[in-house]
Amino acid sequence: MAARSYSEALFGAGGRRALVTGASSGLGAEMARVLARAGADVLAVARRRDRLEALARETEAEPGRIVPFPADLSDGARVDALADAAHEQLGGCDVVVANAATYSLARMERMEPEAFARDLALNLHSPWRLCRALHPLLRDSTAGRVIHVTSIYGSGAPAVNGLGAYAVAKHGVVGLTRSQAVEWGRDGITVNAIAPGYFPTEMTEDVMRDEKLREKLLGRTPLGRFGKPEDLAGALLFLASPASSYVTGAVLPVDGGWTAW
Repeated sequence: MAARSYSEALFGAGGRRALVTGASSGLGAEMARVLARAGADVLAVARRRDRLEALARETEAEPGRIVPFPADLSDGARVDALADAAHEQLGGCDVVVANAATYSLARMERMEPEAFARDLALNLHSPWRLCRALHPLLRDSTAGRVIHVTSIYGSGAPAVNGLGAYAVAKHGVVGLTRSQAVEWGRDGITVNAIAPGYFPTEMTEDVMRDEKLREKLLGRTPLGRFGKPEDLAGALLFLASPASSYVTGAVLPVDGGWTAW
């Protein structure tokens, strides 16, 4: 087998059907692009229709296609409806990338209960409900894959005061990943997580504007730089492809060495 054919068979996504949440910007948009470039058809889910449609136009020449699907994941009924959308738009679902996230910046003793509940709802409850809804399609796939997007703060306390609720939720996502991996393994579904470090996105733009904080965070990153969106491609394709068929329950840091300390 030629080298290119071998690598495409191992890491490619041709013919795969994927759903990516939080796909209107940042890491979610990049992961949708990566999967389309590798040949997958992608249901791109987020609130902002205009951003999703722009992403679909941008990737029209790729081997795979991106299908915009506007949805507010704080609406449980809308989350449940994603299974029907994946069936109708893609004919099924082989890969779920649960990426949508939010945060409220407030110290734990000052945080309002409603804000704490909101952070847990979108960052933890919503991925669980999403995967619950899509489980039948993933089970029917020849190789179902769930890829949660957690964080470096899923394994430790945040270096930025005020992100406590976000960290609590991301710790929960790690637990969700491992629990689903154990329960769903017999269904032929692997469940893993990517734990990104700091990447320039809409969620981190306030941090990136604070020069002292930037220096602090870079000082904690052995590679001495923030992530670039393309740095996620290899980890994503590995976990979405046949190459990871015997990997489940794993959390893969893509963090420039942050968690190596």
